[in-house]
Amino acid sequence: MPFIPEEIVREILCRLPPKALLRFRSVSRSWRSLIDSKKFIQLHLQQSLRSSRNLTLLVDSSPFYYVNLDSFKQLQVGDARIEAFSVTGSCDGLVLLIPTSGDIFLWNPAIRKQLKLAPQPVIPARFFRSEYGQSAFALGYDSKHDDYKVVRVSQAANDINADAFTTETTIYSLKSNSWKKAKDFPYVLPRHTSRWGIYLNGALHTVAKHGGKPKMVIMAFDLGKEEHSEIPLPESRGGGLGSVEVMAGCLTAVVPGMKGSTEIWLMKEYGVKQSWMKLLRFDHFSRDLRPLAYSKGGGEVLLNDDGMCLSWYDLKKKTVAIARVSGFSASFKAKADEPFFDTEVVVGSLVWPCVEEPRKHNDSRKDVKEMKMKMKKKRDDFLSSGFKLRL
Repeated sequence: MPFIPEEIVREILCRLPPKALLRFRSVSRSWRSLIDSKKFIQLHLQQSLRSSRNLTLLVDSSPFYYVNLDSFKQLQVGDARIEAFSVTGSCDGLVLLIPTSGDIFLWNPAIRKQLKLAPQPVIPARFFRSEYGQSAFALGYDSKHDDYKVVRVSQAANDINADAFTTETTIYSLKSNSWKKAKDFPYVLPRHTSRWGIYLNGALHTVAKHGGKPKMVIMAFDLGKEEHSEIPLPESRGGGLGSVEVMAGCLTAVVPGMKGSTEIWLMKEYGVKQSWMKLLRFDHFSRDLRPLAYSKGGGEVLLNDDGMCLSWYDLKKKTVAIARVSGFSASFKAKADEPFFDTEVVVGSLVWPCVEEPRKHNDSRKDVKEMKMKMKKKRDDFLSSGFKLRL
């Protein structure tokens, strides 16, 4: 067999789906070492994100579905081993799961691994006593510290307008496997939502507002600096903002349009107001329309319409067609006993970070002391056998 340079092998392998790469680990020791390396895992992730390949759609309903966005066929989801959970976000192929038990899990469906995180701090009772209280979670990557973080925001308002509200923010670090308190959010998060932090460019994004003020803004929470900022809004004639999403690596905004329509705007260059462009107009009012992904050919956009139906919007013909997936009914609509479903687009990746247990400050000194004591005992045992050290 002719020799193939390692860089060529790496470029070929990084374009394959995770399932194939897991099989190819058994080809040789060198391939296994390459595929398991952190450098290759990051290269594979960036290639998938840049090309919009290896994308899957998690449909959080009963039962749970896992759909390949290239073929639009149902995949085996594997055994998540968690009962009654909700999907609350994803980042780099990792999915954040919140079961009804209150535990928190990270799950990579592509490689079928899951991890139970350190127990979250107890949520203060004042957030449960309020009729307008809630806790929301989000997952993102802090590139500054090479760390995956979970952000929990608990809020309670005095009324539906949130003229006055209290809030508490806690952040989990996967690197230290621990939680800490952070500066409180100066914004009111959307009510009754399981997902608020849409991850992009090192920050978590959501539509929010200042307490008592009707104007909605796009808030960005920088995971490295742990600071808040605002993203400039599109110049739309519509009224307010619906939600923000990420599609094809760009921030998108759902804006209620004129005459009962809904518009979807896409920010081509992150943070630049002039780069907003109107992607499509949906001529029917949708309370919770979410753009999910482009079709394989790029001519259609997959939409989640109010958690009741998935549909394809043809960008050229400006027509809408119901999406059909093997395993669902032909109309792909929510069931009568399960009226709403949620969706999450997940990139297939090999990412699986290690969790480090917190190390006490004096652990290293204690280890050295124990080692010296063991060496002294061995020496004493040796001398007790009748031997003397020669000086």
